[in-house]
Amino acid sequence: MRGIPCAAASRRLVAGVTLWVAALAPAHGEQRGRVFFLVNPQAPREEWQRRPLPGAFVALSWTILIPGPGHAVDKCVYSELARTDELGEWVMEGPNALSAALADAAYRAYSPGLELVAFPYGGSLMSPKELTMTFSTRDPQTRLSQLASSTDPGCWGAKLSDPGALFVPYVRALLEEAQAINSGSPRSRGDVEHIQAVLRRATEPSGPKTVRVVPLQGGIDAASPASANNPARR
Repeated sequence: MRGIPCAAASRRLVAGVTLWVAALAPAHGEQRGRVFFLVNPQAPREEWQRRPLPGAFVALSWTILIPGPGHAVDKCVYSELARTDELGEWVMEGPNALSAALADAAYRAYSPGLELVAFPYGGSLMSPKELTMTFSTRDPQTRLSQLASSTDPGCWGAKLSDPGALFVPYVRALLEEAQAINSGSPRSRGDVEHIQAVLRRATEPSGPKTVRVVPLQGGIDAASPASANNPARR
C-alpha cells in the first residue's frame, strides 16, 4: 500500500522536473512547414489539386500530459505564431528541444474565408508540417462566431510567442472578415465587438494581451493527431 503514494509522488516529481528543464532550456527547436490551398473541393478527392497559399497565419502549441492522482492534466508549455511566404512556407523558432521531443503539437491556421480540410481523404491525419485549406462552408453566423473565438491562437490565455509581431495583423484580418459578414443581429454585433476589443488591447502602448476564449471545433482550431485519437484531451 505504501508503494502507491510513492509512485504518484515520483510521477509528480518527473513532471515537475520536465517542466522546469523545459522552462530553462533555450528555444532552438526550429519548425518548418507549408500551407496549401485546395482549388477544386467540388471534384472527387482523387482529383483534388492544390497550390501554395501565401499569407496564411499558422499557430502551433506544444502540450505535455502531466500525470495526476485522479486524472492527467494537459499543460501547454509553448505556442508560437507564424505566417506563410509567397511559396506557402512558414518557419518558427519553435520551443526548446525537450518540449519539441516530449510534447504533443497542435496546430491552428487562418486565412480569410478558408478553413482546414483533411487531404487527401476524409479522416486523414493532418500534419502541422503540411496543412491544406479550402473555402469555408459554414453559415455566416457560425463563421462569425468562429472568428470571434479565434482571437487567441495560442494556449488560450497563456503567453504567445510572436517574434514576427504577427498578432495584430492576425486580429485585424479576423476583424475585416467579421465586419464583412456581420448581419447586424445582436449576436453578430457581439462577435464583432469582441474582436474589436481584442484588437484595441493588442495595440495599446503596453503591448499585446491575450484574451481567454473557448475555441470552436474545426477551422482555425484543429487538434493534433494525438488529441484527435483521445477525445478527453480536446
